[in-house]
Amino acid sequence: MSAQNLERLLRSRAVLAVGEPGTPQEQSLLRRLGATAESLEQVHSKAQLHAQLKLAALQRLVVVFDARLIGPRVIAALAESGCRGLVWPSADPIPELVLQAARPHRLRFLGPRSGGFFQGNGLSAGEFPPDMAAGSLALITQSGSIAAAAIDWANGRRIGFSFAVTTGAEADADIADFLDVAALDPNTRAVILQVGAVRGGRKFMSAARACARLKPVVVLQSRLGGREALSGADPVRSAAFERAGLVECLTLDGMFDALTALARIPAVDRGGEPVRVITIGNGAGLCALGVDAVLRYQLALGSCSDETFAQIAQHAPRARRLEGAIDAGPADPQALTELCRALLADGRSDYVLLVHSPQLDAAHRLHVDALLAAQLGSKLVTVWLGMKTAIDARRRSTEAGLATFVTAGQAARALRYRWLHGRTRELLMQTPPPSERAAVDCEAARALLAAAIAREHGVLDADGADALLQLYRLPPSSAAVVLAQRFVLSIERHTEIGTHLTITAVSGLLQSTTGRAFPPLDGLLAQRMLEALELTLPAAMRPPLLQALSALSQMALDLPMLAQLRIVLAFDADGALHRVGSGAVQVDAQPPPERQRLILAPYPEDLSCVVVSRRGSYRLRAIRPEDEPALLTLLQRLRPDDVRMRFFAAIRYFSHEMAARMTQIDYDRELVLVAEAEAEPGLISAVAHLVIDAYGDSGEFALLVHHDHAGSGLGRLLMQQLLAHGRRQGLHSIHGDVLRQNTPMLGLARSLGFVLRGPYDEPDSVRVEIDLRIQAKL
Repeated sequence: MSAQNLERLLRSRAVLAVGEPGTPQEQSLLRRLGATAESLEQVHSKAQLHAQLKLAALQRLVVVFDARLIGPRVIAALAESGCRGLVWPSADPIPELVLQAARPHRLRFLGPRSGGFFQGNGLSAGEFPPDMAAGSLALITQSGSIAAAAIDWANGRRIGFSFAVTTGAEADADIADFLDVAALDPNTRAVILQVGAVRGGRKFMSAARACARLKPVVVLQSRLGGREALSGADPVRSAAFERAGLVECLTLDGMFDALTALARIPAVDRGGEPVRVITIGNGAGLCALGVDAVLRYQLALGSCSDETFAQIAQHAPRARRLEGAIDAGPADPQALTELCRALLADGRSDYVLLVHSPQLDAAHRLHVDALLAAQLGSKLVTVWLGMKTAIDARRRSTEAGLATFVTAGQAARALRYRWLHGRTRELLMQTPPPSERAAVDCEAARALLAAAIAREHGVLDADGADALLQLYRLPPSSAAVVLAQRFVLSIERHTEIGTHLTITAVSGLLQSTTGRAFPPLDGLLAQRMLEALELTLPAAMRPPLLQALSALSQMALDLPMLAQLRIVLAFDADGALHRVGSGAVQVDAQPPPERQRLILAPYPEDLSCVVVSRRGSYRLRAIRPEDEPALLTLLQRLRPDDVRMRFFAAIRYFSHEMAARMTQIDYDRELVLVAEAEAEPGLISAVAHLVIDAYGDSGEFALLVHHDHAGSGLGRLLMQQLLAHGRRQGLHSIHGDVLRQNTPMLGLARSLGFVLRGPYDEPDSVRVEIDLRIQAKL
C-alpha cells in the first residue's frame, strides 16, 4: 500500500484511545495525547467503542492499548467513521484477521511495538519529549530507543523535525512507506533513517531511490543477535544503501554528526568533487589536527589567495599560512573573527573549520562573543576544545545556529556526510556505455538446473556446471599455467536483500576488499565493482572481468532457480582469462518470487513490440540508461513550440541531469516508452512517460512526438501502451496536464476516453483524466 493514508495518519488532530494503558510508557503516551490532540476520547469496552463510532467527529487516530477490543467488525466500523490509522504500542502482535479486515479499507497500522509519531506543529502520538521542536528533518526509525537518543541529542542542539516515527515490528506500515511520505513532504528537507531489518528488499530500494533523488537520506543500520552482528555493518545492506543513493553512518555518534550536518551546514555543489575545507587553529598542532581530519575523511584541503593572506596578516601579524590551514596564533577575538570572515569570502574554500583551544589567559567566551556578533553564516564550522569552558561555548554556538562539534574529526565527518549525498547522486546519474545483451539459450540453461533438481541433490555436477557457464560465454576450465592472483566471482542470495554479485581478488593468503552489486548490472556498475577491489589492475584485465560480471548478472536475471554460484578466474602470462576448476552451482527447487529475489526491477523486455502506423513501422520499448545520448538528440531536434507544449516552458538547453532523470528510472514506479522508426535506426522518434504515484493508485502521463512523425498515429499507439500498462499495474486512473493550445493532444485524449477536469497547476492548462476501472474507448 506504500504511503497510502499515512499522511492523513500523521496529520490527525483528534484521538480515540481504546482501552487502559498497561505500562508506564503507555500511560505517558496517553498524557502526551491529551496535551497535543484537539480532542481525546477514551473507551474501555466494546459498547463504549461502538457508541463513540456512531458520534459525528473529526477523522480520528485510534491508539490501541487493549487489543481485545479490536476485531474485524470494529475495523469496518472505524473505516466507515473516517478513521485511516491506528497506533499499536503494545508488544502483542496485531491479529492477522484484524490486518486482513483493514486492507480493503486501506486502514493503516503503526506497530506493534511502535513508539508512535511526532508531527511538527501537530500531534505528538508517541514517546517523545514535550519540548520536541518542529523543523525540517524527518526521523524514521524501527528502534524506539535509538529514536529517543537521537531526539534528545537534537533537542540539546535546537534541531527540530518535520516528523518523527518509530515503526516497531512493522506488521503494516514500514520504513519504506515513510520514506515515500518524506519524499512527498514539502516540509522535509532531509531524512535520518535507522534500519534494524529490511522486510521487503524491493519495496525498500524503490522507496529509498525515489527519496534520495529528491533530498539527502542518511542511514544507520543495526543488527540483532548472532556472531554475524559482532562484525559491524552488514556489507550487503551497505552495498544496497549505496546503490539507492543513501549515505551510511557506521555509528550512532556518526548519525548525530549527520543530524547536525543536514540541519546546520548548507550543501555545496562541486560536481561530485570533494568539498574544500580550510582549517583555522590558534596553534600549529590544532591546524595539524584539522588537516589530518579533512584528509582522513577524503575531503579536499582549502587554500587562500595571497591577497586574502595579506589581509589576514593585517589583523593577525603572527598568523602563518600552512598547507590547508591558517595558524592564527594567539589572535584576539576580533582578529580571529576577521580571519574567518576573510577566508569565507576568499572563494578558494567551501567551508572554514575553526579549531580553537582555550588560552591560559582567556577562555573561549570572548571569541564566541565576537564570532556570534559577526554572524558569519553557516559555512563556518566550529570546534571548541576542552571541557570546562568549551561546554558553554558549544551551547552558545548551537543556540546561534552554528554547526559545532567536540573534535575536528567529528566536524570533518559531518562535512563528509553533507558532501556524500551530492557525490552519490552524481555517480548514480552517470550515463553507462552502450551494451548488447548476448543471446543465450535460456531454455537449455533452465533444463540443466532442472536436471540437478530431478537428481534431488540441488547441486550441478562438474559437467553440468561447465555446460551452464559455457552457455553464458564464461571462460572454460583450463589446465593452463596462470598467475598467482585469482578472482573469485559469485552469485549469492541474502535473506533480506536477495540476489547479489560479488568479486574478490585473492593472492595466496591475501585478499582484496569485495566488490558487491545487484542485478541488473550495466557497464558502469560493473566497473565500480572492480574499483571496489582497491587494486591497480592492468587495463587489459578489465574488459574480460567486466564481461564475466555482466554474464553473472544475466544469469541471475534469467535463472530464478540459481541459488548460488562460485567460480574462480585467473589470467595466464599472455593475458588470457581462464577458469580455475569447475564452478560450484547450487539450485533451488522452489525459488522465491521475483520481488524477493531481485531488489531492482529488471528491464521489462516484454513491453518491446513492433507497431505499424500510417507512416510505417516503429519499434516500441522501455527506455534504458544508455539511451541518454539518443534522447538528448531528440530533445535538441525539437521546435520551440514542441518544447513548450511538452515542458510548459521555453528550454534552450537540455542538461545531462534532466536526461538522466528520464532514462535512469525505477521500472516499478514509472515507465518511459521510446519509439524508433525502422527507417531511422538509432534515432528516437517519440517518448511516452508514465509516473505512478507513491500510493500506487494513479499515474501521470506525458507524451512527446517529434514533428516529423506527427499525424502518423504514433502518439495514439504509445498512449494505448501506457493505458494497458497502467491497467496491468492495477492503477485506478491516469491523468495528464495539457496546454489549452495543444489541440491535437486534447483531441487524442478525448478519443481515448479521457475527460477534462479543469485547470490545476497552470492557468493555461487543463487536466485530462481517465478511469481505468471502466473499459476505455480505444
